[in-house]
Amino acid sequence: MTAALIVLALVSIDPNAGTAGFDFIRVAPTAREAALGGAAVGLANGPMSFWYNPAHVGEVEVSRAQLGYANYVAGIHYGSLAYSQPLNSDQGIGVGVVYMNAGTMKRTDPQGTELGTFGVSYADLNVSSSYRLSDFATVGFGLQGLYGSIDTFFTLALAANAGARVAVPIEGITGLSAGVAARNLGYQVKAFQTERDPMPVEFAAGLGFQPNPGLNLALDVIKSLDNRLLVRAGIEGWVADMLVLRAGYTSAGTDLTSGGGADILAGVTTGLGFRLQQYQLDYCFVPMVDLGMAHRLSFSLGL
Repeated sequence: MTAALIVLALVSIDPNAGTAGFDFIRVAPTAREAALGGAAVGLANGPMSFWYNPAHVGEVEVSRAQLGYANYVAGIHYGSLAYSQPLNSDQGIGVGVVYMNAGTMKRTDPQGTELGTFGVSYADLNVSSSYRLSDFATVGFGLQGLYGSIDTFFTLALAANAGARVAVPIEGITGLSAGVAARNLGYQVKAFQTERDPMPVEFAAGLGFQPNPGLNLALDVIKSLDNRLLVRAGIEGWVADMLVLRAGYTSAGTDLTSGGGADILAGVTTGLGFRLQQYQLDYCFVPMVDLGMAHRLSFSLGL
């Protein structure tokens, strides 16, 4: 069990994580948003954008699917799969699954004698829908079913997400949007053993600015019930409609500092993407200071 706690602590050091139960759902599952520092409440447009704010699924214009993979330190792996589509001009729906696997670890008794191995894994199924109230405002709601397994123990939980997105009407300025979201509001139906863990509830507000089709800027402020106030920001720019460059920062990166020269990279996120017709491949690189490197890949396509 000690080894499992160490692995979960490493996960919580990720720029998009905290310290409550089911903390893995705070890790950004998509390369684009992760490269923007995790800022996606006010502006996001991918097949899995509802993960950050369920109102975003209302912005989907065509059916799209996405497959994602993230490689972390300590043998931690994340996988994700999502699909979103418009139901009509005012409604949209999205379905996504995220899976975390920490591989196998040694099981020992109090004296340190090895007793074989055990595994740690988590999964989350998210179903979200949205409704466009007007040309300027969209609201969304989502439900999550969560599962966790450590050795022979397992846990189950249910959670809800709610959000809204509005186009901010300012004379002389176009492309400005704002969003709010309440995420992971739920209850651990079955505890690993006897004591239930608190859910990683968080409230977020964000701004997105798209002054032209080739440039996006995002800024989020997040407050979790179990963590301090966090700020995330990102920028992306498209080159010739085929290549996009991204960079971001999250204040949660201060958790990675160790007093060394590499601390300057704590909280920095970078990435790029390639688009060809209805296909898009995104990559994100996050330097985790002394812990190593984290990498994400996402591939999406129109259907």
